[in-house]
Amino acid sequence: MSTNNNNLNNLIGSRDVLKRMNELKETQIISVMRSAGRKAMQSVLDDAKRNASQIDDTESPLSIADNVVMKTSYKRATGDLTIKVGIQGGARYRRGDKDKGLVTYWRYVEFGTEHSAAHPFLRPAMDSNQAQIFSTFLAEVGAGINRRLK
Repeated sequence: MSTNNNNLNNLIGSRDVLKRMNELKETQIISVMRSAGRKAMQSVLDDAKRNASQIDDTESPLSIADNVVMKTSYKRATGDLTIKVGIQGGARYRRGDKDKGLVTYWRYVEFGTEHSAAHPFLRPAMDSNQAQIFSTFLAEVGAGINRRLK
């Protein structure tokens, strides 16, 4: 999600939020957006962990579900705020990942290979929560602005 006002114009009910947001400082807007984005993405994180735990190999000492994380980043130059739900360690395999407890093999589970069928757990978590993400985000942005304007 981005702090760019054009993106918010596409959300229903955002006009009032945008008017009130203009009364805040940039740092306050970033804080409101980060908090709202994290709360909105929590359902995706929970579902991804639940989905992954259902397909985790009980014989393996590593657990994909234990490595599902949420990360937030903000780029000052562009004003882009990003909130991601993914797997700790990413998708690129590096020597020693297994020793570090990183489950970089998760992408083979999510997307499958020529030898094994895909068992997606991240994409369904995002797909099934889209409506909730937007409604939670907008509600949390409104609440965050109200808290800061009092």
